Amino acid sequence: MLTRLILSALVAIACAAAGELRLRVVDLDEQPVWARFEVRDADGQMYRPVGAMRDVTATSRAGGEPWYIGSFVAKDDALLELPPGRYTVVAERGPEFQRYEHEIEIGLKGAVDLVIPLRPWIRMNEKGWWSADFHVHRRPEDVEKLLFAEDLNLAVVFTMWNKRDLFEGEELPKSPLRKIDDTHWLTLNNAEDERGGGAWMFHNLRAKLPLGVEGRWHPAGLRFISEAKRQRYVPLGFPWFDVEKPFWWEVPVVMALSPPDSIGLLHNHFNQYGVHAEEAWGRPRDRETYPGNQGFVDSSLELIYRYWNLGLTIPFSAGSASGVLPNPVGYNRVYVKLNEPPTLEAFYRGFRQNESFVTNGPMLFFDAVELPGNQVRIWVDAQSREPLDRIEIVANGEVVQTFEAPEGKMSFSTELTVGGGLHSWIAARCYTKNDSTIRMAHSRAITLQGAWGPQADAVFFIRWIDELIEESLKDPERFGSEAERNQVLSLYEQARGFYESKL
Repeated sequence: MLTRLILSALVAIACAAAGELRLRVVDLDEQPVWARFEVRDADGQMYRPVGAMRDVTATSRAGGEPWYIGSFVAKDDALLELPPGRYTVVAERGPEFQRYEHEIEIGLKGAVDLVIPLRPWIRMNEKGWWSADFHVHRRPEDVEKLLFAEDLNLAVVFTMWNKRDLFEGEELPKSPLRKIDDTHWLTLNNAEDERGGGAWMFHNLRAKLPLGVEGRWHPAGLRFISEAKRQRYVPLGFPWFDVEKPFWWEVPVVMALSPPDSIGLLHNHFNQYGVHAEEAWGRPRDRETYPGNQGFVDSSLELIYRYWNLGLTIPFSAGSASGVLPNPVGYNRVYVKLNEPPTLEAFYRGFRQNESFVTNGPMLFFDAVELPGNQVRIWVDAQSREPLDRIEIVANGEVVQTFEAPEGKMSFSTELTVGGGLHSWIAARCYTKNDSTIRMAHSRAITLQGAWGPQADAVFFIRWIDELIEESLKDPERFGSEAERNQVLSLYEQARGFYESKL
């Protein structure tokens, strides 16, 4: 009893010594809206309201500051009890809104009411662009709110992931789409096969795939890729097939034998406050040639550029893996230009056919046309809420033009002509200034008529597959039987033949 009284007294003293902070974000009409908040003291201790919605699954971080892990999402008034002192308050609503970050003083008496009018600096829907996060592992009921807090149009929520199945014992919903309103949607009939060879992601399945297998390398991911593609009513319909990262070991095999609809560039190793600059279970890069965060980015880009050089000009995708990695939903996102009224089918049709770019910050608009005399006319427009660093024009993996942004400049546009003739594709990319992570955007490739020689790229992937074959032969634990090994090795040899045909 005495212990209970002492504890009660201590709680009462603590409450008496606490000040109050009331937070609210409002829109242009002064109405409260969903937003994401960070509240931290001078020592980095983070605070949240009791019972606040937050990401409880992301407990690790990839360098940089740990602020996302302590963030929360709220609408209307968020009330925090805080010890007296100075605090940093951050409020965000995705990349199209200005970021609020200010210091405040909390005392013992009275509450501090902070009404934050977050304002958009750009509105992409009004320009005909639709945003999506292709990799979400949060609860669907939370995603319904997070779409508003992060100002995201479409979230691809994975309800099936290896042996995990949200619909266990049930059939998939007849429609993959759950519409919250006209501009905020999520899909649920999505599955991820993530094992030793790679992570293969299927959107808008019509029926479940038997992903709950024991082997990490057998059956090969190509079995499920083939099963998913057989569900299509038309060759380029649903399910959509996305390769999650370019450096998984079996990506060259998949690209050769069953090319995806998209491939992830801004994937879950790109975090809001850091970069996980390693290949995890994938093929490690040469860190002497590609050191640090920028080396990690350059190596990933080079891999996809090599596929583009081989004629596989597959568009980039982007995903946060929120719910597994420390990222807000929609931090890495793809924007697609829609030339028809927005529907789920129109989005994916537009992604396959129209302009698109991936980003975790700046907005990038790019176009190019070939002119007589082996010339290419280029238009590029980069806009950002953070100062730009540089804008680069890339053709067949070569940087053919670099524009250094003036100090503090948050927009850049130009129209120019560059030499053509040799290049088979051209694209644009841009970076912002950021000390803790890599913020960038990249356009899709625009095909040109130049006769680029892809032999070096083919040799690169032949050597990669040779390494894969060697590892498969010497690892006694990789397969359950010699028959399993031979089945998979046969696929590797078929893929090797594809690249040999490019020599």
